Order: sequence, then structure tokens, then C-alpha cells
Amino acid sequence: MTRREALKTASALLGGALLAPAVLTGCKPEDQKAAPKGLRLDDEALLGHIADTLLPTTAASPGAAAAGVGATMFLLLSECQSAEAQQRVANGLLELRATCRARGVASFDAMTQTQREQLLGEIDTAAQQAGDTHWFAVARGLALHAYFTSEIGMTQATRFVLVPGRWEGCIPLEPGQPAWG
Repeated sequence: MTRREALKTASALLGGALLAPAVLTGCKPEDQKAAPKGLRLDDEALLGHIADTLLPTTAASPGAAAAGVGATMFLLLSECQSAEAQQRVANGLLELRATCRARGVASFDAMTQTQREQLLGEIDTAAQQAGDTHWFAVARGLALHAYFTSEIGMTQATRFVLVPGRWEGCIPLEPGQPAWG
């Protein structure tokens, strides 16, 4: 064996030894994945119901449920938000569940649309007083971001032009016309 062949073999063995753990840990089955910091696996559905209450289906456009916003919110929360924000939202969702039970309703999704809107209105008022430290500020921001970056939000809730023409800085909106996305 020449020195060159020995170096090639050693490099291949060392590279394989370093790469194997990264490949094996990236291949966990779905049932072995755990929820992130304080979040429960059923929080995805609750986030979806919150988003659908904030952005319901109207005659002009489909709502958050049609856009699949709950899954996107959960993904953004678990993968892109800090552990502190995740814990804040997890605690807020537990508080929301407790509030529903205290009002005699089994869960948030069992409430009527009017009851949901009233409850989220109360939470939003508290969130505005608390500022950015309230869990609802994070949840509302994720809902809006997930909806308006979805295909439905971009093409049906707002006016979307894939390739825009020339710049026109001042275009009046007609009554009932959606904003430009």
C-alpha cells in the first residue's frame, strides 16, 4: 500500500465515522419526535382553531383552516421561536384551556364562533396591556404570518401579481377590493 492510498483510506474512514451519527439522528420516525419546549402535540390543533377564529372564512376568501395555518404555526413556533417564547405560548395555551373549562365548555373548539371571538377579544385586550411579553402576541403574529404567506392568503385574501408591471405608487382601492400582497 502506498502512502497516498493509506491517506485516502484513512480520510474515508474518518469522514464516515463523523458523518454516520448525523445521518442516523436525522432519520427518527415521526412517532419518536417529541414536542418542543413545553408544547404538547395537541397544541397544533388548538393553534389552528385560534387562527381560524382570528381569520375566519368569508365570502371574499377562505379562512385560516383552509390554508392549514395551525400546522405552520406549530412548526414556526417549535423551530423558529426561542425556548422562552415556546414556553410562554405553551403556558398561555394551558391557561386558555383552563379558561374554557371554567366557562363550562370542554374545549376551545367546542365553543361557538361568537364565544371564541369574545374570549380572544378579552385575551387580546390583556395582551395589548402587557405588550410583547404576552403569549397571545406571539400566537397572533404567527397566525397572520402563516396565513398571509400561504398560497390562499397570497392569492385569494390579497391581490397577487406574480410578475408585476411598472411601479405605480398611488393606486386607489375600490370598495371591497383586497389589498395588494
